[in-house]
Amino acid sequence: MVLDTGEDMTFPIEKADLTILVVDDNPVNVRLAGLILQKEGYKTVSASDGISCVETAERLVPDLILMDIVMPEMDGLEACKLLKKGKKTQHIPVIFITANTDDQTLKDAFAAGGTDYVRKPINREELLARIEAALREKFYIQDRIEKEKLSALLETAGAVCHEMNQPLQFLTWSCDTLIKDLSSDEAIINHLRDMKAHIQRISDIVRKLTSITRYETRDYVRGESIIDIEKASRPDL
Repeated sequence: MVLDTGEDMTFPIEKADLTILVVDDNPVNVRLAGLILQKEGYKTVSASDGISCVETAERLVPDLILMDIVMPEMDGLEACKLLKKGKKTQHIPVIFITANTDDQTLKDAFAAGGTDYVRKPINREELLARIEAALREKFYIQDRIEKEKLSALLETAGAVCHEMNQPLQFLTWSCDTLIKDLSSDEAIINHLRDMKAHIQRISDIVRKLTSITRYETRDYVRGESIIDIEKASRPDL
């Protein structure tokens, strides 16, 4: 169910950049919903049952799914449950299409992970209003999560920088002093210069940590992600 948080969720929606997956075993219904959405500016793709819905969603990761509840092979409720378990698809809002709006049907729809529902036969104004509300809620939640991640990252980066700055300054000063005092020993000087270069590299990382403006990650190992300090600290990327 679309939440009423009491906060401003009027995020701009660029409909031409958004894809909606329409799922129904009746091609007439798919065409009708598709025409309404395309005329409004959305891009659409379609699936004819729950199984193909899950496969298509995992492959394309649409911005929203509009799905009939009653379908052969796998119904909309089971498909929605699978979507909510998938790492790539769990965040996609699902709006059910249903001719039955009795309490049990709606209870089952929301329990399966549905965001909202529209009644059959489809009413254009109701359909578009519920889709827009679901998308705004999705973008609001994404924005809030990103802000929370950035806030936590900045707190961590600030603490790391504070703890590392003084030792780094001391190490740099020590290297400079030793280079000056041991100016006649070329081998030692070369080692010290290498040390200073690595210290400078650490200093550059600390500087980038203090310049972080957004939450960016990159792939690491075994499917894990780590902070991409280079991108996170450069607003021009």
